[in-house]
Amino acid sequence: MQRAPVFLYTPHPTFPVTRSRHLDDALRRLEAAEAQFLENDFLAPMPRGGRAQVRIAGVVCALRVEPADFRGWGVFRPRSHAEARLVRPATLAERQSYLDLFARVRLILCRRHGETWLALPAHQGDRRVHVRGAVPVRLVEEGQPFEVVEARFDGVQCWYEGPDMRRDPAAAAYLREALRAFTDPQRLDRPGLTAEERAAYAFSLQAEGDRAEGRLRQALAHAGGQLVGYVERDDCLRVEFEVDGRRQVSVLAREDLSVQVAGICLSGRDAQFDLQSLVGVVREAQGEYVVRVGRDNQGMAEADYWRVHPPEPGP
Repeated sequence: MQRAPVFLYTPHPTFPVTRSRHLDDALRRLEAAEAQFLENDFLAPMPRGGRAQVRIAGVVCALRVEPADFRGWGVFRPRSHAEARLVRPATLAERQSYLDLFARVRLILCRRHGETWLALPAHQGDRRVHVRGAVPVRLVEEGQPFEVVEARFDGVQCWYEGPDMRRDPAAAAYLREALRAFTDPQRLDRPGLTAEERAAYAFSLQAEGDRAEGRLRQALAHAGGQLVGYVERDDCLRVEFEVDGRRQVSVLAREDLSVQVAGICLSGRDAQFDLQSLVGVVREAQGEYVVRVGRDNQGMAEADYWRVHPPEPGP
């Protein structure tokens, strides 16, 4: 049997059907729409591991698709009202036809979370779609933090359309560099930054500081050091960092970044330092004879160090 052309089945919230004298007619229309749906391929966006959502006579259905690892825009053939299989990837024209059904919204990409980006509105005054707080943007093909993009809101999700070519990419590059240096939001100094871009930067900076890597980068950046890498353990972090070109490995408490093993001889007073103050000590020791501690620092064994210098309590 020859199949009809691709239909754009679009996800929308489900509205309840109230019982009335027209209920039988509504049920017959739904049955006819379901039968027609099974005879047609449909176009839909598909996040990895998600489900394709279609609207049939106002009712939203979620279909499990094969292959399960497909991600992107596809044309699917329904097997039932619960399953479908991929026929082929959608063309750019088909994808654009789908996106054109919905309102455009401009967003600032902030943080990537798996395959989804969290974004903030690029224009708070946009009355077409009112966005509050960070929203997920699906199927972002290429994106960088603080890039302004255009997306389409279907009533449930924001789907990536493309970069906003009207915005100067140098502004996003400046904010990324500021984030790497953990620059205070009040010290951002670039003409033309919008209030929304400043808000996106503050949001990203706070989120970065909440993560272990962000906390380490922030502490090191404030003291003039640079993070090389770290390994998480049950209650501590083994941190490799660089100070004035010299690499150092220290063990820190996960909770407050206090020093457990500095990696240089501090006469057992390691716990009296945190990472930020330790950077200053390491810098002062450059060029002078200093006993290094730990195999990572090519120094004396930790057990020997603690035997010679029993640990003193922290502040």
